[in-house]
Amino acid sequence: VYEMNQEMVKLGNDVNGPATADNRYVTEDVPFGLTLIVELGRMIGRPAILHEAGIRIVSALYGREFEKENELLRALDLSSQSIQDIVDASESGVLLGKQNR
Repeated sequence: VYEMNQEMVKLGNDVNGPATADNRYVTEDVPFGLTLIVELGRMIGRPAILHEAGIRIVSALYGREFEKENELLRALDLSSQSIQDIVDASESGVLLGKQNR
C-alpha cells in the first residue's frame, strides 16, 4: 500500500481523500446507502441507530434532509414488502408490488 501511495503522489494524485465536506461520500452515500440500511433494519426489527444518528448529524451539518432525498427508496415502498419479497427480488432482480403478487 505504501508503494502504491508513493506512486500516486509521483503522478500528482491526491492520496489524502476529499479536501472538502461537500463530496459524494456524503451527498450520495448518505441518502442512497445509509437510508437503505436504516429502512432494512427497521423492517427486520434491528434498528441501525448509529446510522440513523449519522444521517441526522450530517443532515444538520449540510442543512438538508438526506433521508427524504432518496426518491428511489420512496418509489420502492419497501415498507409494503415482506422480507421474503426483498430476498426474492435480490435473487431475481424484480421487486413485485402488492398488486402483482
